[in-house]
Amino acid sequence: MSGYQILNAAGALVIDSNYKGTYFRDTISYSGLTDIGYYDIKCQLGNSTDMGFVAARPVNDGSLKWFKPNEGARFFFAGQGDWMTANAGIVARTRSDIAVESGYKDVFNAAGELIWSAVMAAKIPRILGFFDIPANYDLDNAVYSQNIGTNTYLLSSALAYGNIFDDGGTNTGYSGIYFRFSGGVLQCQWVSKLQNTWASSFKPYGLRIPYAILPNLT
Repeated sequence: MSGYQILNAAGALVIDSNYKGTYFRDTISYSGLTDIGYYDIKCQLGNSTDMGFVAARPVNDGSLKWFKPNEGARFFFAGQGDWMTANAGIVARTRSDIAVESGYKDVFNAAGELIWSAVMAAKIPRILGFFDIPANYDLDNAVYSQNIGTNTYLLSSALAYGNIFDDGGTNTGYSGIYFRFSGGVLQCQWVSKLQNTWASSFKPYGLRIPYAILPNLT
């Protein structure tokens, strides 16, 4: 069928025959590290003496990356080389060009392409809420905390990715959001050295990062 929409109890659109969702592709474990303690990145949530670059570095190929942190993890998304504690969590990747299997109830777009089916529904991330850093929050100097629950995946692709610049000399700099996860509570603070502060970038706007479950992984 086409011309089809389904809303959830909150009135949010969850299925639309005009749009194909993003489907589970694979998972990557963020376990082993390299260069442990090489950079001195620290804030009120901890330092980086036990942090390093994640050995697994998935290629930026258009997939969405969803990160599920393990208990006690601290992490700093630095683009291609993420800086974290050992065994920080796993990344689930999703894409909109995954082939959809037919089953039970099928939804097609106007061109006749199968874009959703009941048997594939468990492979679509289900947004539970947003890690919502308010506008004008002083993240340079204060920690923001929010309960996101356990077994949830943060859409790291929606983050303001951090950056580490190293010229091999005295001008090493960094900027981005430093996270800590414990007991279902995600905390963060902006860290910077020789680069943009939160005040000079996102403070007037805030930042909303979706978090979700992936039913096929629970």
